[in-house]
Amino acid sequence: MRFFHSLIFLILALTASPGVQQVYASPSGLLDDAALESRYAQAPSKFIVVDGVRLHVRDEGRGPPLILLNGHLGSLHMWDDWMPALTRHFRVIRLDYPPYGLSGPDPRGVSSTERAVQLVGLLADHLGLARFHIGGTSNGAMVALFFAIEHPERVDRLVLSTLPAGRPPPRQSSPAMQAAAKAVREQAPYQPREFWEAFLRDIMANDAVITPGLIDRYHELNNRRGGKAQVDAYIQTQYQIWDTLDVPRHYAKLTRPTLLQWGADGIVLPEAIGAQVAGLLTGAPVTLRQYRDAGHLPMIEQPETTVRDAIEFLQAR
Repeated sequence: MRFFHSLIFLILALTASPGVQQVYASPSGLLDDAALESRYAQAPSKFIVVDGVRLHVRDEGRGPPLILLNGHLGSLHMWDDWMPALTRHFRVIRLDYPPYGLSGPDPRGVSSTERAVQLVGLLADHLGLARFHIGGTSNGAMVALFFAIEHPERVDRLVLSTLPAGRPPPRQSSPAMQAAAKAVREQAPYQPREFWEAFLRDIMANDAVITPGLIDRYHELNNRRGGKAQVDAYIQTQYQIWDTLDVPRHYAKLTRPTLLQWGADGIVLPEAIGAQVAGLLTGAPVTLRQYRDAGHLPMIEQPETTVRDAIEFLQAR
């Protein structure tokens, strides 16, 4: 069963608009790690090598530990707006899991959800975390879910947003997205900034939060030298999962309390899909929260409300 947003099929080729403080390192527009790290790995970022993989990690705050995972084509920066509130109550560990963000490629040549699950556990071991909360969005929500299914003894509670579970309803991409896709096909593997602006406007409902800095970040981190090939390889492993996985049976294995956050005005995974996904988690206590004026990235589109609900849920007993 193939899922991913209709977007993702476009994204495998694709990007959009004149930028702010671009950090291009070559005429092709592809960026070297040093240039990206100078901008996006400032304190409190650090790099931790786990099983040969150089992981970009931020570890902040005090309290019960919470691991957060980014979504497809995102990075640990997706959670920035949550951090001031979260770190008052939790020790928050964010990481870019390969092939995303600033983490290095896996020397095994493996990039998959299964490998991401393994790396999360190994990083937790490295940090001395026996038990913790875990959260994620989109692809990262799936990694968090699979980890909690495999290691329920290590997970307290989950906060998941826009968790995929099957093929979404077909839809027509916007004219801007179609034009951006054409630009990518012409310039691949470089993905022009125009694509990323169109991409963000396509997946999000609250355009007010789409700043030049946000567009720049998606544009630059996704034009990392060699990055697109790694993402393409990851997507192929995702296809294999959805072609073979018995989704209802697997999702029903989750037993830990879960908050499912959903952008009610999204077009990638619409409001009705949230209830359907919640209905698949039959083995766990699930709380579903739908957020108006939010699409596929509710933690960015409605940060104050979503983080308040997350904290309340994680502290509940």
